[in-house]
Amino acid sequence: MIKQKINGRSVNTVSIVCSTADAATLSAILAGESTEWEVTAEGGTTANAVTPNYLAFSVGKKGIGKSNSASVRLPHIKITKTWSDVKTAVVGAFDQDFATAVKCEYCNLFGASSKGA
Repeated sequence: MIKQKINGRSVNTVSIVCSTADAATLSAILAGESTEWEVTAEGGTTANAVTPNYLAFSVGKKGIGKSNSASVRLPHIKITKTWSDVKTAVVGAFDQDFATAVKCEYCNLFGASSKGA
């Protein structure tokens, strides 16, 4: 597993099944700082399997000229929450992109797996 940081922020975790050499090669081409972790075990089983209720969306700031944005994927949100709840929590709170601390003005839904939208 590779943990990626750009400008001091945790950006992504890449889970791969490969040799140590392949992980080092991949880590070398990733932007920012990357840390390699060895996966020694993976989770167990659950009696009540839950279908992930994910949301993927973009955030950004409206403006003249070049548009800066970032994409976000929430792997599982509460079943009782909707897209409007997420949008209310995100707009004005999340950064517009990975390079600045300017807060976003909008978020656009990419897709949803369940009744999250």
